[in-house]
Amino acid sequence: MGLLAFLLAACSPVPPNPRMVLEQNAATIDATAQDLLEALNAAGLTDASAHGAIDGCQSEPAPGVAYRAGITVKVGDDLAAGFDALASQLDAAGWQATDAYRDVDIDPAKPIGRYTRDDITLDVKTGGFSVGEEQYGADEMDLGITIEDDCVRVPDSSYISKVEDLAKDIPPRG
Repeated sequence: MGLLAFLLAACSPVPPNPRMVLEQNAATIDATAQDLLEALNAAGLTDASAHGAIDGCQSEPAPGVAYRAGITVKVGDDLAAGFDALASQLDAAGWQATDAYRDVDIDPAKPIGRYTRDDITLDVKTGGFSVGEEQYGADEMDLGITIEDDCVRVPDSSYISKVEDLAKDIPPRG
């Protein structure tokens, strides 16, 4: 077991300055979120908010931390029209639609999609979610933003408390 732990740790070593790597990831993701807020605005979807978050990833013997962001926007009753308006803006901004959900039975009234640009992945979901019989966010679209290789190895599992300050609301440019 010790050899396996050594080999796993050797594949993805802890960078000399994990916080700097996370800050770089956060800056890239935050700029992308601001781009997306502008695209939503151009699509006529102006009631949006963005937030960056720190998540744990991986586990011992080599724990990791990742920075991700999400945007929630009120769309109204016609989720498909809101999705299509955003998709048009994404296409114009160089985002590439993927076939990530090709095997998923998608309700046309609640479209979902995955897009990529450079090393960023954007997941778009409409229609909220339900817990039991309670429906939440039925008139909303959620955008999840991640960066490739987002899991930054850290020295120990308590490291997340040292980077929690990176979690924040992401304001639009201006």
